[in-house]
Amino acid sequence: MAVDQPTAGRTSFRATGPAYIATIAIGHGLKHWYIAAFAVFLPLIEEEYQLTTFGVAMLGTIRQIAGGSPNFFVGYVSDRFRQHWNLILAVSFISAAASMMFAGLMPWYWPMVFFIGMGGVAAAFWHPPAISMLSTRFPERRGMAIAFHGSGSGAGEALAPFLVGAILAYILMDDWRLYVVLAMIPAVALTVVIYWMLDGAGPGPAPTHTRPAKITDTFTMLRYPAFRTLAYMNFTRSFAHFGVLSFLPIYLARDLDMNSFGVGFHVALLTLGGVIVGPLFGHYSDKIGRRVPMVAALVAVAIGMLTIGIVGEGIIMVIALGIMGIFLWSVQDVTNATALDAAPRGQEGSVVGMMFSSSLVAGVLAPSVMLVAISLADPRRVIFFVAAAVVLPAIFVMAIAPLTRKSDD
Repeated sequence: MAVDQPTAGRTSFRATGPAYIATIAIGHGLKHWYIAAFAVFLPLIEEEYQLTTFGVAMLGTIRQIAGGSPNFFVGYVSDRFRQHWNLILAVSFISAAASMMFAGLMPWYWPMVFFIGMGGVAAAFWHPPAISMLSTRFPERRGMAIAFHGSGSGAGEALAPFLVGAILAYILMDDWRLYVVLAMIPAVALTVVIYWMLDGAGPGPAPTHTRPAKITDTFTMLRYPAFRTLAYMNFTRSFAHFGVLSFLPIYLARDLDMNSFGVGFHVALLTLGGVIVGPLFGHYSDKIGRRVPMVAALVAVAIGMLTIGIVGEGIIMVIALGIMGIFLWSVQDVTNATALDAAPRGQEGSVVGMMFSSSLVAGVLAPSVMLVAISLADPRRVIFFVAAAVVLPAIFVMAIAPLTRKSDD
């Protein structure tokens, strides 16, 4: 595995490839743990504040705007302060956990929503430096390295709803506010560990013969056809995921009468399979190319969405959620690896910022589109048909669209 050498004088195990990847991947998973628990909180918040379908959609939209809007700026910060990537990751993690704690301490609705949104803002500062760190240190195994990072987040997204749902249902009596306060205790210790491990690996490698990063780089990347294609791919995946996730907990709790544990279990299935398969997915994309894995994932997601829309419940829904969970999360890592294959040297953070900015657009639009669909075509499981309708055109686009940037672009 080709790896950039760590800073001279730093020879501890913290600088080795496996330790480096594991720290970033596990830290990513823990960060997502604190954010993903919101899916289990949502039915409890809806009941506490008597939210309508419109209120649920607006809460989801606000969350996505808050969590996605920094991506226009974070890519620049990552490229500009690449010598401080380890500090950025540690601050991102503890700030996300602290924001969720403050949300739990707020008895009023809008201050609670504000801090939930701030959790998303803090979390947004993780991806550009983390993915850039892996991309620059493992250029020949980029797909696999980024996939391990994605598996970490998949584990957090899967385990948090499952285990937090169990804790709320059987230990804390659905007191989600107490949970987020208690969860802050391990967050402090974990922040120290993340910073210590990454500090031992030294700063990221400095690019040579590159111009300084500009704040507009995130936007100017879209002049390349390959980046427009990949941004569209990320938009499609994010729309399907965030659109369904905006109402899936409510569908499970209200339409199928599940408790917090049942909601958490089914939400976990949306990402669980990707935890195991993700690194293999990334590995094979390094070997056979990126296009086939991306198209195959879109096909699987479309079929899964249509199946759940038709069946609506039972073991078939569980199987379909599980199959989608293999691809819906892990394909994002292959997409990001493809974008970084074409990234100009020294602008990796801006490319990642661009990719996650396309997720912002999807995250803002998806809850509103799903709201309209539910209003026009009740029951709530219409969300699965809408998601499938968005994914299907992308299958054909990604089968033929450009994925690489020409050297003279």
